[in-house]
Amino acid sequence: MTVQDERPAGFQITLPSLGTGPVVGAGLLLVAISLAFRASVLGRAYFVEDDFLFVAAAGDSGLTWDYLTRVHKGHFMPGALTLVWVLSAVAPYSWALVSFVTIALQAAASVMFLVLLRRLFGDRPWVLAPLAVYVFAPLTVPAMSWWSAALNAVPLQLALAGALAAHVRYARTGQGRWHALIWTAAGMAFSTKGVFIPFVILGVSSAFLGRGLWARSILAELRRPGWWAQGALLAGYAVLYLLRRDSAGSDALTGPKAELVPGVVRRLLGETFPTGAVGGPLRWGGVTATGGLADPEAVTVVASWALIALLVALTCVYRRRAWRAWAILAAYVVVADAVPTVIARATLWDMVGAETRYVADAAVLFALCLALAALPVAGEEDAVRRRTPGGLPAAAGALTAAFVVAALVSTNAYADTLTGDRVRTYLDAARQSLAEAPDLDVYDRPVPPHLVLPWNGSRRLTSNVLGPLTDPETRQRMRDPRPSARPYVFDDAGKLVPVGRVVPFFDEVAGAECYPAGAVFPVESMGGPGMVVALAYTSEVPVRVVADLGGTERAASLPATPADGGLFYVPHDGAGAGLRVTVAGAGAQDFCLRAVAFGEPGPAL
Repeated sequence: MTVQDERPAGFQITLPSLGTGPVVGAGLLLVAISLAFRASVLGRAYFVEDDFLFVAAAGDSGLTWDYLTRVHKGHFMPGALTLVWVLSAVAPYSWALVSFVTIALQAAASVMFLVLLRRLFGDRPWVLAPLAVYVFAPLTVPAMSWWSAALNAVPLQLALAGALAAHVRYARTGQGRWHALIWTAAGMAFSTKGVFIPFVILGVSSAFLGRGLWARSILAELRRPGWWAQGALLAGYAVLYLLRRDSAGSDALTGPKAELVPGVVRRLLGETFPTGAVGGPLRWGGVTATGGLADPEAVTVVASWALIALLVALTCVYRRRAWRAWAILAAYVVVADAVPTVIARATLWDMVGAETRYVADAAVLFALCLALAALPVAGEEDAVRRRTPGGLPAAAGALTAAFVVAALVSTNAYADTLTGDRVRTYLDAARQSLAEAPDLDVYDRPVPPHLVLPWNGSRRLTSNVLGPLTDPETRQRMRDPRPSARPYVFDDAGKLVPVGRVVPFFDEVAGAECYPAGAVFPVESMGGPGMVVALAYTSEVPVRVVADLGGTERAASLPATPADGGLFYVPHDGAGAGLRVTVAGAGAQDFCLRAVAFGEPGPAL
């Protein structure tokens, strides 16, 4: 069976350019106001968690294929990693630069959404309502304020709006056949959710730009030149992801825990998305390092669902194809947001369903589908099922105003959960300490958990997190520290201070002045960076000692000490049980080992 495009021959609609005019002016004013509020949120945020891992990895790598195609916690995002590398090369840990780029991308996404609305519906004032629903959407604010999430979420929103706008232009004018494909590729480069962009294009175009039955419109749409290229792009992306997924290492996805899935789905689809879509959640709780989690009250959840149900019912009563818009939205939220979140994140606790970043992209779809359900697209025939009551437009305007007010309340409440100043103070102190003391022996210790959480292992050590703040030589010395009589570590405030303790400390010489030669201390270690042997000793002459742990030896030349003894530190990355300290060569008869410690070095109190 041959499926024909049901539009009349020569069917063409003149699309409005961005240009000027009252609708464009009002739309840009809405965008500017929303960006001002978002900028105030960014002013209270700062680098945290994965941000440090990204900057550290960029500092260790060139702009290589291996670096760009590395999978990070399930994300395949060469475009995002390119942006991290470039910004880190220009100014590592510059929140002003990161904020500027983030706001610029958000501005581009907002303006592109205005372009999309005007291409779909023409130059009519009512497009300002769905524009406001998107640009003020609280769902998108937490994702934008955490750089690691913004790297995926904001470019994806831009690509989604751009691809749809490009396809609408091509469908109606025949111009820009490959532009939607380029936008899709850009979306995939920044977020794995970019693979859903072609399906959104297909759903929207067939439902509202085609004619007749939706199924026939889908088949007609697929006959357009260019869909084979979208399919090839999806296939290539999938193959490349599968080939590179092992590069995730310890961050590889392990699959969801069945007992967590119901809770994640209930929170994400039952509370977080519906309340956020209509201006909530109003209240945030469960504050984490990256900000608050959606914590709407029960009455807010009920009211949100009631409002969404009312919108669906009213639009379906008065608009013939409104149900198609709501079907597209429901399919996207479930397939593109809920399913990936469950697969990748339902592993530790069900509160991930309260993180709005997992449905931030759905804000674009909600605003778009609301517009498609309520407004006839340009050139659409028989769009109205029955005449709308005279008071409905006024009610819609009031609802839009109420949405904006609720959204601003939610945005400000979220901003109150951010603790960027605490991280900023730490990083500023570390930057200053490294600049003032470039030649110190700096030993590793983990940064505080409000910067990088403990489950990131050795990647949260100061040599990795703070290394980008200094020159390559100092960074290498931090990663491979030398034995020292006076090493330094970063304290919890970000300042370099002398090492003051290493635990456990074996300092009771039972019945003797010195430990016997070859004594073995009850030490067990998993190995790796950040561990150190501390030796309290006396010696009239310099000696060379060897610290053996699990067959791994680390040697150090110890200086002569005054009569009351000295203290020396030897970094040791060996794994095993039983630490033995021996003297290599001359000077054994003058060497007295008074105490030994092995563990993580801590700052002087």
